[in-house]
Amino acid sequence: MGKPKYSVILLALLVITHSDYVFANDISTPVVNEQAQQDMILGLWINGVDQQQDAVLILVEQKKYIECSVLQTNFIDIAQFQKITQIGGQYCLISQPDIILEEDIDSQLLKINIPTRYMQRQYIQNTEIQMPELPGLGGFLNYDVFYQNGDYSQQANAVVDLGLFWKNIFFSNSYIVRKNFQNNDNDFKNNTRLNTSLTFEFPKKLTTLQFGDNVSTNTGLSQSYYFGGFRWGTNFTSRPDFVYWNTPSFKGSALVPSTIDLIINGNKAYNSKINPGEFNIDSNINFRGLGSAEMVVQDIMGNQTVQNIPIFVSERLLKKGLNDYSISSGKLRYNYSEQSDDYRDGFGSAYFRRGITDKTTLGAVVDYSRHLKSTGLLWSQYLYQMGLLELNSAYSDSNQGDGYTLSTEFKRDKEKYSLGLKTQYYSSNFRMLGMEESKDSFLPERENLIYLSKSGIPILGSLSLTYVEQNYRKITDRDDQRIFAIRSSRTLFNNLNMNLGFSYDAENSDGHRLDLSLSYRFDDKHSAYFNQSDSDSSNITFVKNTSNAVGVDYAIGAGRANEQNTGNVATRVKTQAGDLDLQYLQTGSNNSYSATFHGALTWLGQSVDLTKSVSNGFSLVQVSNSPNVDVYRNDLFIGKTNKYGEIFVHDLIAYTNQHLSFDENQLQIEDKVMTSRKTIMPFNKRGYIVNFPVVRTREVSFNLVDSAGQILPQGSQIIVDGNQADIYPIGSDNLVTIYGLTEGQHKLNVHVSLSEMCTVDFSLDPNQTSNVPLQLVCK
Repeated sequence: MGKPKYSVILLALLVITHSDYVFANDISTPVVNEQAQQDMILGLWINGVDQQQDAVLILVEQKKYIECSVLQTNFIDIAQFQKITQIGGQYCLISQPDIILEEDIDSQLLKINIPTRYMQRQYIQNTEIQMPELPGLGGFLNYDVFYQNGDYSQQANAVVDLGLFWKNIFFSNSYIVRKNFQNNDNDFKNNTRLNTSLTFEFPKKLTTLQFGDNVSTNTGLSQSYYFGGFRWGTNFTSRPDFVYWNTPSFKGSALVPSTIDLIINGNKAYNSKINPGEFNIDSNINFRGLGSAEMVVQDIMGNQTVQNIPIFVSERLLKKGLNDYSISSGKLRYNYSEQSDDYRDGFGSAYFRRGITDKTTLGAVVDYSRHLKSTGLLWSQYLYQMGLLELNSAYSDSNQGDGYTLSTEFKRDKEKYSLGLKTQYYSSNFRMLGMEESKDSFLPERENLIYLSKSGIPILGSLSLTYVEQNYRKITDRDDQRIFAIRSSRTLFNNLNMNLGFSYDAENSDGHRLDLSLSYRFDDKHSAYFNQSDSDSSNITFVKNTSNAVGVDYAIGAGRANEQNTGNVATRVKTQAGDLDLQYLQTGSNNSYSATFHGALTWLGQSVDLTKSVSNGFSLVQVSNSPNVDVYRNDLFIGKTNKYGEIFVHDLIAYTNQHLSFDENQLQIEDKVMTSRKTIMPFNKRGYIVNFPVVRTREVSFNLVDSAGQILPQGSQIIVDGNQADIYPIGSDNLVTIYGLTEGQHKLNVHVSLSEMCTVDFSLDPNQTSNVPLQLVCK
């Protein structure tokens, strides 16, 4: 092993230097006698890996120390070592029972085996949470216009939705206007305000605060209801960028740099490189249910260790220590789509769940109004090697008396099969918010659900069985239901899929149904579907459907139902200004046709335009003064820029990285761009300006002379602004033409010969005529 030249000098300095040692880490010791120490410089190996450097080893009072600086570069946690300090650096004690030393004096090597407890701990996340960008001021006015006519009905309506945003603030207001030409009911409301709300989002806290019209949080114990007031709580259950459930983390250790592979049920789910030391990998794997994970660690010397770990993943189990909560208050809203201001009793509600461990999540719900007081408990528990058990219960006190509900659910999901059981009981007097004044409960007395699904069955493919039962009290005048269903789906040939199902209602003598559906995909755009049921209903449909933002999609179908021939034609015309849906339906001698237009008036920055409806995030892409350029969202063609070089791009999914790009090959050859692709993470229904500056360049010819006015020789090489990759020679006409120059200051380095060079500093005037060569003096 070769040694650096400085080793001898360093050894000499160590011998002649008179310096005292002082113990670090608050340990005080007397001055060490220099004669009691022995110093050596040796090549360093750690855990069998050559570190490609030398280290100074010293002996103090029969204890060996090594330079701390060489350990710091090898993922060692220096805080775990006792240290001494001398002028020139710190030395770490390596004379420890669990550290193995081997000194090879002949080869001048020091080989150390250091256990992982001395190394830095690593917490490796598969994906890190990114913060969305805050938008500027902007807005939109969505409008959906619908008209239907025919032998069945004649009606028209329009829905308008105003949205205004700035940074983390969003205001929304929506109305519906309706006209039913066959309705003579004077009490029918033609105009209804659907929603007015002001929302504040706090992405770092994963919470949302909303004032105005709201929909209650789905707790699993009560049905959702409309209300006016405020709601504040977490929003991570709707954020695709945040993993809130109990994805497994894997712990281990490595003595040397290694790679780790995570294999779930035979499929590779994760791969990463790890540094020496103890590690904890947060896998964020895309897997649900019961499974088996193999963690394969292979070090740089080829040694491999395999650890088998049983896992269970469910979105009903929160990560350990994570809280999911919602607090709301206001007035309950009734007749949402028909009346604008039917707000009644005030109420307060609170919902809370917490991941106690990775296998246990507990929660509670509390509701209060003038006529109702209720509380509920939620418990989600993983049963080892079995599945997920959930127990939920609630108690209510209303004008109808005391009531309660109790539900239990069990789920077992494996790689190729799923099993689920759920049963719930409602007492006759149990009430929820929104139904506390009802004399009779519309809830069933008992409801049960059983399902079983299995994939990979020979001949049958995937098979699922379902049983649903609802039993009502006799005072409700509702019929009981007991429905059994079995369904099979499989691929028959390439691109041909079959789905066959049978259902039977034990409470209804005519409640049975057999249906068959076939689907065939010709290519990415064209498909055919056939449906047949035993109730004299059949239909075949040919469909063209693309993911492009502009174009025409259509569906043409024909069939027979209730002894009558049927036919239907539908098309969607997709434009940058909105989408038009047209549909015609013929049943026997009766017909119906309808038209719907979805669009928006969108404002962002200095631009206002008619665009598609805003249902997700959107962006105004600006390619400076570059009309008719193709623009893409996530590599999907969206459209071409207008005469100003702008286009609105819609359907940017919130809280995910969205890629916007354009075809730079469509620019002029003289144009330059820094990048043709940018990535943003948007809020929902917010707009962002994404600007791609395009620099206009010119080609300019030069006549170069020296200080005496003599023309520089032909073949002299010119480098522009230090760009060594692009060299221009002086031609036979004593001129050089340089391409891609921008307006402003430039510097030319001219190599006249191997030993002679001169430079030119000049400024390119925007009014400079391109066809007249510039004469410059090279100094």
